[in-house]
Amino acid sequence: MPSYRFRWSNLPVWLLDPLCQALLVNYENLDRAEALRSVYRARPTDDFIKEAWPALRDAWLPRDRHSRTLVVDALRALRGDEGRITNRKAQMAYLRGLRNTKNLREVVRVAFIAYGETQRSAGARQDCAEHTSPRSSPSGNGGSVTTSTQAASDDHIGVPEVGQIVTVRGSNWAVTDVQQQSLPRSAHDDAVRQLQNAVTLQSVEDDRLGDELRVVWELEPGRGLKPPQDLPVRIDASRFDPPERLAAFIDALRWGAVTSADVKTVQAPFRSGAKVEPYQLEPLRRALSAPRANLLLADDVGLGKTIEAGMVIQELLLRHRARTVIIVCPAGLSVKWQNEMHDKFGLDFRIVNSETMKEVRRTHGVHANPFTLFPRIIVSMAWLPGPRAQRQLRDALITKSRGAGSRFAFDVLVVDEAHHVAPATPTRTDKVGLRKGYAVDSQRTRAVRDLAERSEHRLFLSATPHNGYTESFTALLEMIDPQRFVRGKFMDEQALEAVAVRRLKKDLPGQFRERKVEKLLITPSADEEAAYDRLIAFTQRRDAAAKGDDRGAKDMATLLLKKRFFSSPVAFARTVDVYKDTRQRGLAIDFDAEYDEVLGVDADELEEGRVEQPEIQTLQQTKNALPPLTAADKDDLDWLSDWGHSYEARADSKLTALVDYLEANTKANGEWLNERVVVFTEYVDTLEWIHGILRQRGYEADRVAVIDGSTDSEQREVIRARFNTDPPREKLRILLATDAAGEGIDLQDYCHRLVNFDIPFNPNRLEQRIGRIDRYGQTHDPEIRHFATDDEQSQLTRDVDLLARVAKKVAQIMADLGSANEIIAPDLQRQLGGIDAAPRKGKAEKSPIGQMLAGGRDVGAELTKLAQDIAESRETLHLRPANLKRVVDVAFELDRLPTIEEVGSDRTDVPVFRLPALGSSWEQVTRGLTTALDRENLRPIAFDPAVLAEDPDVVYMHLGSPLLQRATRRLRSALWGGERSLERVTAVVVPGLEESFAAAVTRLILIGKAGLRLHEEVFLAGTRLGRRQAVGEHRAEDLLEKALDAERLEPVPVSIAEQLARAWDDDKDDGLRARVAKAVADRVERRQNAIAAQLEERRKADRERVIATFGRFGVTLKSALAEAEAIESELTLFDDERRQSERDLRQIRARMEALADERDEELVAVDARYTDVQARTFHGAVLFALSPRDIERGEVSIR
Repeated sequence: MPSYRFRWSNLPVWLLDPLCQALLVNYENLDRAEALRSVYRARPTDDFIKEAWPALRDAWLPRDRHSRTLVVDALRALRGDEGRITNRKAQMAYLRGLRNTKNLREVVRVAFIAYGETQRSAGARQDCAEHTSPRSSPSGNGGSVTTSTQAASDDHIGVPEVGQIVTVRGSNWAVTDVQQQSLPRSAHDDAVRQLQNAVTLQSVEDDRLGDELRVVWELEPGRGLKPPQDLPVRIDASRFDPPERLAAFIDALRWGAVTSADVKTVQAPFRSGAKVEPYQLEPLRRALSAPRANLLLADDVGLGKTIEAGMVIQELLLRHRARTVIIVCPAGLSVKWQNEMHDKFGLDFRIVNSETMKEVRRTHGVHANPFTLFPRIIVSMAWLPGPRAQRQLRDALITKSRGAGSRFAFDVLVVDEAHHVAPATPTRTDKVGLRKGYAVDSQRTRAVRDLAERSEHRLFLSATPHNGYTESFTALLEMIDPQRFVRGKFMDEQALEAVAVRRLKKDLPGQFRERKVEKLLITPSADEEAAYDRLIAFTQRRDAAAKGDDRGAKDMATLLLKKRFFSSPVAFARTVDVYKDTRQRGLAIDFDAEYDEVLGVDADELEEGRVEQPEIQTLQQTKNALPPLTAADKDDLDWLSDWGHSYEARADSKLTALVDYLEANTKANGEWLNERVVVFTEYVDTLEWIHGILRQRGYEADRVAVIDGSTDSEQREVIRARFNTDPPREKLRILLATDAAGEGIDLQDYCHRLVNFDIPFNPNRLEQRIGRIDRYGQTHDPEIRHFATDDEQSQLTRDVDLLARVAKKVAQIMADLGSANEIIAPDLQRQLGGIDAAPRKGKAEKSPIGQMLAGGRDVGAELTKLAQDIAESRETLHLRPANLKRVVDVAFELDRLPTIEEVGSDRTDVPVFRLPALGSSWEQVTRGLTTALDRENLRPIAFDPAVLAEDPDVVYMHLGSPLLQRATRRLRSALWGGERSLERVTAVVVPGLEESFAAAVTRLILIGKAGLRLHEEVFLAGTRLGRRQAVGEHRAEDLLEKALDAERLEPVPVSIAEQLARAWDDDKDDGLRARVAKAVADRVERRQNAIAAQLEERRKADRERVIATFGRFGVTLKSALAEAEAIESELTLFDDERRQSERDLRQIRARMEALADERDEELVAVDARYTDVQARTFHGAVLFALSPRDIERGEVSIR
């Protein structure tokens, strides 16, 4: 039946076999469809067709008349050939005469995808009259591969029973239900005479555990019954595995058992290529201890919020609590997130934007939707609210809502720099400069809120989440957890503590270097003093001429002109030119709404870029808001414009000081040092001026790089990679950047000096700049420089020093309080703009929000506990560098690949290796081993995490890396049989062992409703050989570690192995095999009972948490309702503010009415999570551990 989506598993075996033979090596023991998919991705590309064309031409097209005719007709039309060819022999002769061109590949690719979009039933007729019978090829069990034509007569394959393991579509499944056809077949239906059965299946594969499938058993091609996963009945002593090989298999099996009823046992930190610190585990702990991971990660800039979010995502995916993830971030950070997720966690994300839409429609059809096509995606918060994105998102939500299971369309939503999606602060101010009005949702706010409502787990990241307006902050919190927060001024302190994770650098003593904020002294020239005096005279004259109603436009213009003057003469000159031009062009507007544009209070990710400059556009609209220019005004503006433009090819006092600073810190005697400096400015005009002057002074192009708002994401990553490369190997020394680089780009690897060429009026932006180098991993004291004068004799020097004090104050406040936005902005507005704004005290709020932002909580005990938990998890998982390398070695050995070579490193004593040349089926594991600067050469690798702090040029191979993922999957595939190189039986001599024993390594999985994995573990259970006594649980784990984790493993002599095999083959009820089986069964029963009790405790705790949360939320709603009603009746609001207020009021009332139903629905969901628990056991291996004493005796006493 049609599936309308290409799947490799839809291809018949007679085609899969020749494709694998032509394209892959060592594929015999792998599922053919999965092997092709792992190498060539989900759909065939041009590269695949280029390689596979000979096999497709000789194996596929001769047998499929329909596809062959389509291809021939299309190619003849493209080539302009006249007439049609319908004879098979002539068609094939025509195809064999064509070259492997791009046109041919595109035609063949389209036809091949169409062919693979159909699931072929077992009885489907193949075009077999034109060829001989398909040959058989060896499979993993030594039999022959069943072709699709043979499958039609596979009546001997019986109907499976519930609980049995079967193979369907290349994967392994457990049967959960079998329903026979209720109506008898018609006597006229000769095709299928027997009754058919609808079989419900649940996947038991590691990466698909819990997935469900319903098939008609008799019509399913390639179906098969797996033998019971019991202990082997017979073992062959001559085929015992080398101990190292079986040890690697057991490690792979253990690392695949992720989910634990004990939330303290985690794997995400070990599947990360980052150096994980204990404090970064707190979000992970909270996420696992709650039914839903709804968190505000508000750690200080540079503490590693991306790593924290990545670990939460990874753990939720590993535990099968999530499958789909959507990340929303500023556009400039999309590539960074994509690279971080792959390099640090081995997770592939697809960036979805307009280009992606075009590509998807071209490759997957016009109706394809990337929101449903890719399980993990990244979208920019600027693109998300657009009509095209919203339309595709709505279609995706409708499609996913029709599916069974989850109530949510997406499992995990991550919003980076989340302050950008909070409602903007009210735009109006009162007579003393205080905000008034009601915060209105932007399109971006509404788009993210809609997405959050359809996402189960929500992680919002922002070091500056509070813009100084409580209603905006609570609206952000409501998006994160609508069961705890509602928009308004009321804040539940306990709820905030449960959701917000906030640590400042000062809370983590010893982990961060001390920030040093110092002045760069300048002495303004006489013409600079004269220009500023003339500007002051001009603004004062305009102030006097402006009417009271024109206060907003007048103050805004004054602020903007001064702000540009303090940046650079050329930026100021352009502003003056625009200001003059607005006298002839412009529209009247409400300028109270423009203060945020000038001050940058809302910290939009947009900047004063090359093309669109919001401040300039604002200034262009001031014509009717201010009185006409006088002759004196025009003279002043002309003079100021000429003055500013006169500096286009020369430096002013500030730029001269900057050049002197750069010369002193990056050069010595004219030679470049291994030091780097980053210089920030707000304006592209200023940036280009600085860059031009540096080039004029002889700074080579490869020594200076520039990032501004027009720099595309790929180029930003290249520049970042150059700046973070060891200076002796990369010439770049100076980075000039606008605030486009102020968020998300990490520059601390080889740079600890930063210069603020101008001071943004928004302290959050200033802190974001500083956070580029003052962050985790910085090994030097960050040196922050800003400009100041050495006296205060003139107005210019006084105002320059005001900004210098702002820079110092921001550094102090952000360090002490964690937030400075509502303290600094009113001061600047009052002192530079002449506004009578009410000053704010530089003191932390006593409110819950203020306490959260200020940090200061003693986290020492928490960090100690988290460090202990991670150490215990590492020990439980046997995560040692030697074990990791052993798994890779054995996987390479099974696939007959060369071994990895130790090459060493001058920077570390950790063993460092280089990968050999790999076959095509392993080629994808090298992704991430190249760099943006060198795409050809693979970096060396190491298995010890200590290398992260010692040699950044070596790539740490963690469990989540593509190499370890591929190796562990390769070994775990032996669990289902078919791997002739792995018998899963070994015998090893264990030094210091007092009694020999025989045991089985077993995997136990508990699955809840809808396939939710609740718990899994790998354990050893067995019996002592010399006496009929089972091995205790704790003793068994110790024995397993001793037997297989030693540095050198010694196999037993052949004579001993033969004696063990004979004892195992004994079929007596009290024989060795029966005793081991009983020990395993007893252990499974005990573990099931213990885990069931543990899960019941979790169910009760989850219910209590839900009841308490909704109870507190009811109180919050009542307070919010009273406040909303007061706002509606008392405040004078504009139309958009009133509509927003009314919507919020209606929502609060609706939530109060539905609160009891919401609580009950949540309780039902909690109960469902722990009901219908089913156990699955899979016997992994048989292990004989022999004591040295028995080996010396030459025989084993087995009773």
